[in-house]
Amino acid sequence: MRDDGIATIKAREILDSKGRPMVEVDVWTTGGKMGRAASPCGTSVGRHEAFVLRDGGRRFGGLGVQQAVRNVTETISPALFGKSVFDQRAIDLLMIELDGTSNKSRLGANTIYSVSVAVARAASNVLGLPLYRYLGGIGVHLVPVPMFNMVNGGPYSHGHAEFQEFLLVPGCAKSYSEALRMGVEVFYVLGATIKKRYGQEGFRLGASAGYAAPASEPAEIIETLLEATEQAGYRGLFKVGLDCAASHFYNEEKGFYRFKEREIRRDEMIQYLEGLVESYPLFYIEDPLQEDDFEGHSEITKRLKILIVGDDLYVTSLQRLKKGTSMGAGNGMILKPNMVGTLTEALETARYAKEHGYCVIPSCRGGGSVDDPIPEVAVAINAPLMKVGAPQTGERTAYQNQLLRIEEELGEGVSFNIPDFLKT
Repeated sequence: MRDDGIATIKAREILDSKGRPMVEVDVWTTGGKMGRAASPCGTSVGRHEAFVLRDGGRRFGGLGVQQAVRNVTETISPALFGKSVFDQRAIDLLMIELDGTSNKSRLGANTIYSVSVAVARAASNVLGLPLYRYLGGIGVHLVPVPMFNMVNGGPYSHGHAEFQEFLLVPGCAKSYSEALRMGVEVFYVLGATIKKRYGQEGFRLGASAGYAAPASEPAEIIETLLEATEQAGYRGLFKVGLDCAASHFYNEEKGFYRFKEREIRRDEMIQYLEGLVESYPLFYIEDPLQEDDFEGHSEITKRLKILIVGDDLYVTSLQRLKKGTSMGAGNGMILKPNMVGTLTEALETARYAKEHGYCVIPSCRGGGSVDDPIPEVAVAINAPLMKVGAPQTGERTAYQNQLLRIEEELGEGVSFNIPDFLKT
């Protein structure tokens, strides 16, 4: 008797790390193995992301997902009954067909994604393999360099700074565990560094587990981060990254960015970022321009000669990535599988990006669960970098700890390679 067929699919409404309802799905096989998954939802959401289905109304302030749960039990479960959990692609494509919309708005991308990951986890459990090994096969060997979101701006800091994330990335560690320790030690002293520079009134926690931006000037925040690395004993051993999330301060009707209390155009934004690159060890800028400006992303990639990465620009969409690669818009992409809605689509997008020379950077997402599969996905595709959030609280610490376990499990076969653009 087959033990890999889908026997039962259960769904329920649980809470994410920000206290908002999310869909959780259990897929049970005929052999008694179970895979469980839930779909995260970011605070900062690009308009081209697949649709997150919410109930509306007064319950949970409109954020409930009871309809999404019903979609699993009433529509998806009967269609998948008896299918092998090893048929990941066929199952994902069937759910896309059942939904029948371009953005998964009928069944909900949160619904479909939860089932997609639960099926993969069930399959890995049938084989007795960790998820990263099931997805990545025998070629799995690389644990990514962690990127720490130390200071939160944009919607994460109540508007004090337009740029959304200020990241530190260790450029000299010999292992993931060492890189994690370095980041944690810098974070330990960052609060005191902020108080020293800005006083108690500048010391606040951000909504994304880092410190809230203590100033509106990005250069000041970068200098504060670099001072913290010195205080921790790591002078010159970290590089800086920015997630501008520029769509969030772009006025689409008038065609300008509202930045530092001024109205500026695309070329001025590029010139400003160019100045930061010249002045600081800045190796990475994410979403430097608004999410539909492919031409601008192509121009800034040519001018800045660093890693220019699309998150809202690409939303893990193969269609948008194909357009971007044809234009040279950026040279990297953020991988968030829930943005597109299935593991199959996410992995195909990652594969295409790598084939075209783009750096693929998986990213954790606030508003998730502690068992989000993104660490396993990062290892499965041998990603060189991963955004792991700030080194504290909830699901972010869970992701960081999971990578520690994977590094240990890979043993002597593990690789940890600092990319050339990070080396100091």
